[in-house]
Amino acid sequence: MGKIFAIVSTILGSIIGAGFSTGQEVFYFFSQFKETSIFYISLSSILIFLILLYLINIKIKNRIILIIFKYYILLFSIITLIVMFSAFGQLGKEFLGANRYMFTLLCFVLSIAIFKHGLLAVININKVVVSILTTTIILIFLRFVHKSELVFQFESLQYIFPKNIFKHFIFPVLYSTYNSLIAFPVIDSLKKRFSKKEIKISIIISSILIFLLLSIINTLLLSTGSIQISQMPLLKVEKNTILQYVLVTCAFLEILTTTLANYIGLSYSIKNPKVEFAIIIVSLILGFNEFQDLLRKLYSLMGYIGLGIIAMLSLSTLLLKDRKLK
Repeated sequence: MGKIFAIVSTILGSIIGAGFSTGQEVFYFFSQFKETSIFYISLSSILIFLILLYLINIKIKNRIILIIFKYYILLFSIITLIVMFSAFGQLGKEFLGANRYMFTLLCFVLSIAIFKHGLLAVININKVVVSILTTTIILIFLRFVHKSELVFQFESLQYIFPKNIFKHFIFPVLYSTYNSLIAFPVIDSLKKRFSKKEIKISIIISSILIFLLLSIINTLLLSTGSIQISQMPLLKVEKNTILQYVLVTCAFLEILTTTLANYIGLSYSIKNPKVEFAIIIVSLILGFNEFQDLLRKLYSLMGYIGLGIIAMLSLSTLLLKDRKLK
């Protein structure tokens, strides 16, 4: 059970980054659709499960496709690193009144220091951070339920479902594709320490937890309309100082864990440490841009590119099976 917990925490830690833990990503991809958002969340969770399950079983034998795939993962890692660096700085500015650039640099320093200790350090920090964040979000949700401040709009779902459910279908597809491919290098590295069966069970549990967390955060955001203009809406939901402090701290740490996951992505694609470090420095410099603009523009772009990756891999698998049949 301890192994499953470690794997689940690491998978979630790679997915729950700046956009997830601050609520910005959840609002952009789901909450903006209000009543139908729960269906998009369900679809995303299912797709994440299916894509991750597909990726851990796939064997890319074509050298050209493997090279293209690694370059895609490299691009994904760079884009996400830029967003994570930016988010760390924005979080420091918005909640601590600190200099955004100094906190962006702090993210770089801390993440490099942790990453030097290897995969085990990444696993251990995820076990702690994911547990605290999940517990805090559930606690905030229960407090809102107790205070009857939540907006449940399930009555209107039956009327909206038939008409609008496919109108914004691309959003959950982009979300699930992007996050699955971000998690892939981490899961691939976990194969060296854990069995495939343990990883598969962990993917199932992770998908369920992603659905639950997305649903809770989405409900909280829909219930607090005034904070949706914030770059980090979830962090302004809770008014209790202690819980808000814990939530902000978790957001900082989750940004770090996703940064670490993307360092693993770089290592998966590039075997030259000097080139890796140079890419990290470039990502850091680009990360001085505004968080919200980066997240909305780059995440969607990477989602579309991710669709291309999945299509390419699926075609490769089909062609391989076709050759075997012949």
